[in-house]
Amino acid sequence: MPVFQSPGLADQGVNEAALAAWNARVQTLFNDHDVSPFLVLDPRDIEDTQTSDEFKWSGSPRELLDCLGAELAERVSDLGWSSRVELHNEYLEYALVMRPDLTGRMRPKRFVATTELMEWWMTMAVHDLEHFLHVVASITRCAYSAQELFGVTGEDWKALDISARMACFHQRLVGAGRAQPPEHPINLESVLFMSSGRNSLSDLTSVMHFGSFPYLVLQEGQSRRARLDEIFTHANRQDLFCRSALSNVAKGAYDLALVEGSVPPKGRAMAFADPLGMYIRSFQSPDLLHDEKNVPNEWVRFSRGVEGMPMRLEFGPSDDDPRFLDEVCLGAGVTTHPVSGYSLASLIEVGPLVKTAATSRPITKVELSEIPAAEPDGIVCGLPGTQRCRQISEFADQCENASRRNEKALKQ
Repeated sequence: MPVFQSPGLADQGVNEAALAAWNARVQTLFNDHDVSPFLVLDPRDIEDTQTSDEFKWSGSPRELLDCLGAELAERVSDLGWSSRVELHNEYLEYALVMRPDLTGRMRPKRFVATTELMEWWMTMAVHDLEHFLHVVASITRCAYSAQELFGVTGEDWKALDISARMACFHQRLVGAGRAQPPEHPINLESVLFMSSGRNSLSDLTSVMHFGSFPYLVLQEGQSRRARLDEIFTHANRQDLFCRSALSNVAKGAYDLALVEGSVPPKGRAMAFADPLGMYIRSFQSPDLLHDEKNVPNEWVRFSRGVEGMPMRLEFGPSDDDPRFLDEVCLGAGVTTHPVSGYSLASLIEVGPLVKTAATSRPITKVELSEIPAAEPDGIVCGLPGTQRCRQISEFADQCENASRRNEKALKQ
């Protein structure tokens, strides 16, 4: 029997081959790492479990805010596909659905966000084409064939070997970053799943793993609990420290593996809950107003997951409603301002569900991991000279220059 069902239990009709492939992929990611004393693959191996409430964070890109500040971050985060794959790296990707108003001007009508893992969608497409096409149709309200999406008939698709199907899926529906968008626009337009390589199942499991050890630092003859930045430095993943998602995952795992203040040191077993996925944990819609009233309840539509595990959010009026998304305001009084995709993402909490042992146990000497001390504040987020901030600043400059050129062309 497989450990994990479909993410969010959204695909109960998927075949056994897809579920087996999904579980094999997760198993492989776990096998790529040393055995952890507290992280286990199967949550059923933990007796007397409870669900942790620590693994969640804001869906808006933290790096962008740190490097550019709020005003510019808001502008460049909403620029479509290029912003999505370059900047949306907190395990939430979103797009704005544009529609013409009565004057013909294109305006944002709806906000669409997803936390769905690309790896699961690829697994469905590769191992259960019929179910995959059914899911695509249920979201887009349009029937697509294998020929339309992948350039081959369904029969020829199934005749391809697994690696060829995976490569085709990437080329047609995922792409390779903003310089090489997918050949078919369906995921650009409908936001079916996350496409940024920074929102991978691999990074999620890796960070959960290296956070799940009880780390001690020997300094001046005394042992102390390691700091979070020292853990990232020891794992040589300083590049991930300045993202809310992965720093929160590592911290949540570490706080379980070495309970702060426990004497003697104690830790608690942990595992990704079944089903393994990334979920929308909350959305602060009461903060949103239209004509100084709370937005209608029907403007908030969760899907792709049972209650408590949605992976898709559509927010805003339907096409036959005369109102538009840019008429919605966040907050009230002097602090109110029109919403953007970026500000809506900041109202969303995302995260995986994690099962933990209800009680802690003593940590043996063999299980304790001693790591080198690192300079305090050795990883500083948002410094202009860092490689990631330079990348983000260059991207923002390109976007701003393109916007000025477009405005100039329109005036002429």
